[in-house]
Amino acid sequence: MRRRLYAPIVLGIGLLITQLIATVHVHLSNLDLLHTSDQIIRAGYLMIPNAQVQEHLGSLTTAMTGGLFFTLSIGTGLSLVTLISVWLWDRVFQRSRKATLVGGCIWIMGLFLINDNGWNPMASTYLFAVPLLTGICAVALLPERTTLLSSSIVLWPVSVVIILTLMWGLVLNKNLFTNVRDYLLLANRIGEPITNAYYTYTLFPAEAFKSLNQKQIRTCRLGNTIKNALRYQMERTLRSRDYLPVPGDDSVDLTIERDAQTNQLQLKNSHRTVLHLSQKKFFIDPGKALTTYSQNQDRYGNFRTLTLFCLLLGLPLVLFTFTYCFLSLLPHMFIATPLCDIVAAIFCIGIGTALWIPVYQGHIAAKPQSLTDNAPYESSTVDRITALKQANKNRKDIFEKTQEFEIEESSNIAERYWLARSMVHSAQPKATAVLLKLADDPVPIIVCQALWAMGQRGDRKMIPQVIEKITESSHWYVQMYGYRTLRKLGWVQPRSPQLFY
Repeated sequence: MRRRLYAPIVLGIGLLITQLIATVHVHLSNLDLLHTSDQIIRAGYLMIPNAQVQEHLGSLTTAMTGGLFFTLSIGTGLSLVTLISVWLWDRVFQRSRKATLVGGCIWIMGLFLINDNGWNPMASTYLFAVPLLTGICAVALLPERTTLLSSSIVLWPVSVVIILTLMWGLVLNKNLFTNVRDYLLLANRIGEPITNAYYTYTLFPAEAFKSLNQKQIRTCRLGNTIKNALRYQMERTLRSRDYLPVPGDDSVDLTIERDAQTNQLQLKNSHRTVLHLSQKKFFIDPGKALTTYSQNQDRYGNFRTLTLFCLLLGLPLVLFTFTYCFLSLLPHMFIATPLCDIVAAIFCIGIGTALWIPVYQGHIAAKPQSLTDNAPYESSTVDRITALKQANKNRKDIFEKTQEFEIEESSNIAERYWLARSMVHSAQPKATAVLLKLADDPVPIIVCQALWAMGQRGDRKMIPQVIEKITESSHWYVQMYGYRTLRKLGWVQPRSPQLFY
């Protein structure tokens, strides 16, 4: 019993530790965003997220739910690596000093890589506290020594992992996440809440480790050393790139001043100069200058890469470990112990296969040679979704057929999602009416795609409707897509009435 529960308990401890750190991380980020929001609203700008989302930024509940993203990504990866490392250190290397030294060096190297562009306290806390505390618990809870290659410990779970990896490798491509969402999650009642939760809460942790360049709206201030003749031009340039000048003395994301000795511009974060460049160079390519400014102070680059890697590998393996260990416990009351592992292996393969089949069906249907001109209108949901994707990819105008078969009334979320995207390529004036209808859809991700399509169509008459959607929606993702649409349509934040240049 203890041996079978060892891995879930250790992993559970690691995830709990990560969740505590992640809650603090997201909460601090939310408070910082709340401060930025107050500055922008006082200055008279349109803020994303809006007031309805800002009401929740100070809540610990929001921080905890947002922190789950880090728990299920970086937390699963670090906990799993720690568990495997402790097991190998004890069972294979017999707790040798050399193995301890090598493991310690790898750990320290990881900490250095995370801080390669400057000290990052939060990222360092994850990489220091999670392996350390999880490792201590893993050593303390180690079961009695057993044969290393015992089938009940290694053979069956490893075999299942290999089989499932080979199966899922067949659908592994750049569209994997989209296919899982469209053909698996959105196709059943259990998957829909998971998808909704993802789109509802992931922007909070995302904000916590974005680079400045990835944020939607930033604050800035022009120092007194900037000549008055340049202030208006520079302010307009910054606003056009969503660096919004704000009054007052509060901290901002960017301060621009002029060095009196060199006559160069200084781009500062607080009182630290991040970038020097000439005035001419700034105005020739302000986007490049601001991107360089962001990159020079981005502390989360390697951490983002590690988080994505852990999400792709760590999360599936941890879910498998929990499932396998608990399934191997259930048959103990009815069958002999060796057979429990076989039963657990069969059930895990069955579950993995059941999840894999709809994704595989969508994957093979996505091949161009499997499509026909009538595919969007066949009875199979998979065929309709796939054909809508293909029409969107090939920039086909399928407005008439979608109206004939009333795709916008479909009960399938993925169909309405891809219908919204396909309206970009329709020359029919009535396509705008379809997008406006989809912009009122109860499912936020469909609203997002309807707003995105409005931006791609380039109809500036939609600007008032998009602004109204941004201000009324309570969903951050909808607001984000709406703001991107405004920018795509050429809308720029108006000049703040609080500034006097």
